[in-house]
Amino acid sequence: MQIPFVGGSYTAESSNINAQRSVNFYPVLDNKEAKTVISMYGTPGLKVFSSIVDEGANTVVRGIYKFLGNFYTVIGASVYSVSALGIAILLGTISTSRGNVFIKDNGVQLLIVDGTNQGYYIQNGTLNLVTDADFPTASSLTFSDGYFIVTEFGTGKFYISGLYNANSWDALDFASAESSSDTALSVINNTQNLWIFGEKSVEIFYNSGATDFPYQRISGAALDIGLGAVASVVQINGILYWLSNKGTIVRNTGYQFQVVSTDHVSVMLSKCTTLSDAIGWTYSLSGHDFYVLTFPTANITLVFDTMTEYWHEMQSYNNKDVSNPYGKHRGNCAWTEGSITYVGDFENGKIYTLDKDTYTDNSEYIRRIRQAQVLSKDRKFISFYALEIEFEAGVGLSGGVQGEDPQAMLDWSDDGGHTWSNEHWVNIGKIGEYTKRAIWRQLGISRNRIYRLTVSDSIKWVIIDAQADIDAGVS
Repeated sequence: MQIPFVGGSYTAESSNINAQRSVNFYPVLDNKEAKTVISMYGTPGLKVFSSIVDEGANTVVRGIYKFLGNFYTVIGASVYSVSALGIAILLGTISTSRGNVFIKDNGVQLLIVDGTNQGYYIQNGTLNLVTDADFPTASSLTFSDGYFIVTEFGTGKFYISGLYNANSWDALDFASAESSSDTALSVINNTQNLWIFGEKSVEIFYNSGATDFPYQRISGAALDIGLGAVASVVQINGILYWLSNKGTIVRNTGYQFQVVSTDHVSVMLSKCTTLSDAIGWTYSLSGHDFYVLTFPTANITLVFDTMTEYWHEMQSYNNKDVSNPYGKHRGNCAWTEGSITYVGDFENGKIYTLDKDTYTDNSEYIRRIRQAQVLSKDRKFISFYALEIEFEAGVGLSGGVQGEDPQAMLDWSDDGGHTWSNEHWVNIGKIGEYTKRAIWRQLGISRNRIYRLTVSDSIKWVIIDAQADIDAGVS
């Protein structure tokens, strides 16, 4: 009989609720409205685009931005111009080597802010310091209608630059978010409106065309929810996603908000000691738009598929972390150019492309996990004679490398995920073995069973279905 092995993913630890979990797998739907999942695909790998600094330098890629044909990136305290071939030129340094940076352009200049009272702009390929004494301590940055716009650290104010001039600021050119006594944390230009994210609220402004100060608050456009992490706000197709001050993950619906994190995601987040360092970015793949949210302190990456509205996790192997080598994804920031997403590494100064046909992360293998629903039948014992997982078979590699004879590992838990059985391995088919079947036999009995699949060969992984030969016995 068919069993519910492919499907949506949550993170739960109790057998009484949904135990589904997916790591480096995401579901594909046949029927979006009914959320009928027909298969699960492996997430894309990371292919090196540019190795800019010594990998042993432990240097974070803090931001990537495409401007006038070149990429500009902040790696540690250094600012680089990177050509389309991945060749980097050092332009200079900024005052900080860690923390969030925000980068925007006005068509002529590229402005960089790093949370200090110094700003930097690139013009004609040269890095310059913003010298205007009225430049505020900028905690975030956006661009709209010819103005660079920044929030001021520790206040409710946001300031605008002179028109198309990153080096022109006036101490009187500001407004304040006033619907709540709040600190302005981030400003985002979304569909030609300014969204001012505070600790406890969000206010929305529009350009009124006034000569003294153009931005005015839209009457009634205030959200009674705040921002929990400055770098978590991401725009996807005109919709904003962010981590809220309440520990939920939300998106806007017009001038309202909707919670998209499930109870199971909320349980996971409630166990994190720090949420305020969360970093968000996005990528698109095969019609899916993904909101990626990494929690550096907690060492986890959660991903929301805006098409299916299902969650999964992304993990990368980190050989420098002996205690927990399977942690957050290597992506710390991203820039999408057409169908290609460029991703900056959190520690080694490399920039990658996110590639569906690359099955490693920076040449390290990717461990993928699918943990299925609980299988039970009125608390009766179930005899499991066999389990078959249907893969897209025959996609093994050649040349005597890992993946030439790809393997799949199955284990299971009969106590709600507290303990797990030994690992049981089968091969899924060498290259060209398209009819190969992956079957595990004589799997014992249980009242409540959770099956968990783990794979790591560097091949294309697609899970299509699962069938079990079972018999429900006595209670």
